Amino acid sequence: MNRKIKAFNMVEIMIVVCLLVTTVILCLPTIFNNSKEAKIIASWKRLFWETQTNFEVFNISDAELIQSICNSNVEDKENEIFKIISPYLNVDLSKSTKTLKSYHYKFQNGSQIPMQSNVFTKLFAYQENGNVVGFKWLDCNCSEVKPCASVLFDMNGVAPPNRIGRDIFGIYIYKDRTAAFGSEETDGDNLEKDCNGHTSGMSCSEYYLRGGKF
Repeated sequence: MNRKIKAFNMVEIMIVVCLLVTTVILCLPTIFNNSKEAKIIASWKRLFWETQTNFEVFNISDAELIQSICNSNVEDKENEIFKIISPYLNVDLSKSTKTLKSYHYKFQNGSQIPMQSNVFTKLFAYQENGNVVGFKWLDCNCSEVKPCASVLFDMNGVAPPNRIGRDIFGIYIYKDRTAAFGSEETDGDNLEKDCNGHTSGMSCSEYYLRGGKF
């Protein structure tokens, strides 16, 4: 009688162990992805505050150079302006960009980015740490409310998913400041709704800065 009870208990234990192992195996991808996303968001927060500090220096040191290029007859103003701004974005212009010729990115929901969009660009470079930076000059007649340029930061480098709001975040450069995509939204609930995986993901840049959860 006792032997039967012991044997039955061993079977139960084995079943429980198997269930636990299966559960852990099934949860591993989710745990890994969550950890990876958390790391990306933490890196984005550090980069944002660092960039803000850099552009405070830029406004004192080199802002007038941008205006001189805008007033010049230079045909490719965007590239010339990028050369001046790149040090403040920690961009390494000496690093070859051949591997970025096939670089392609989309909105968070997988939709294509229209060419007329403020965040569509073909001008990419590497940061010193391997992140990808995309730069688009928008308007020489920019102001405190009208952005001069948009900058994309792919915190995952060329590795996928290459989606805005997932591993790509961004800022607008104004005359007097920089601001994250989505910063114009004052309602935190709207930010969360705009960063739910079914939208463009533009608001995610600000949403995560405010402590939003993925």
